[in-house]
Amino acid sequence: MNKLELINTCTKILDDSKARDLVNIDVSNNSSLADNMLICTGTSNRHVSAIANRLVDNLYKLGIKQIKVSGEQVGQWVIVDLGDIMVHIMQDEIRTRYELDELYRCIAAGVEE
Repeated sequence: MNKLELINTCTKILDDSKARDLVNIDVSNNSSLADNMLICTGTSNRHVSAIANRLVDNLYKLGIKQIKVSGEQVGQWVIVDLGDIMVHIMQDEIRTRYELDELYRCIAAGVEE
């Protein structure tokens, strides 16, 4: 599966899981962490964790085995690291506090803060 197909697959799974406010930010020109950051919001600890678990389970069934997950036990902010793509699943309060959307947009644009 190429990167675009993986992004589309992740987007579909996140959408099916009722994740809100999904954005895809291409940081490939200015980041060594990943090429794309997918950021979305869940409505509660349980919802955030369920979105992450569903994403991982579905990707694993599609043959993607190299997946690292962090934060699923707490459920406020879960990171699913797929190598070239990092998925951030956050509650509204956490997303507002850390402003990752803005941070990654600045990185994508090559703007130093």
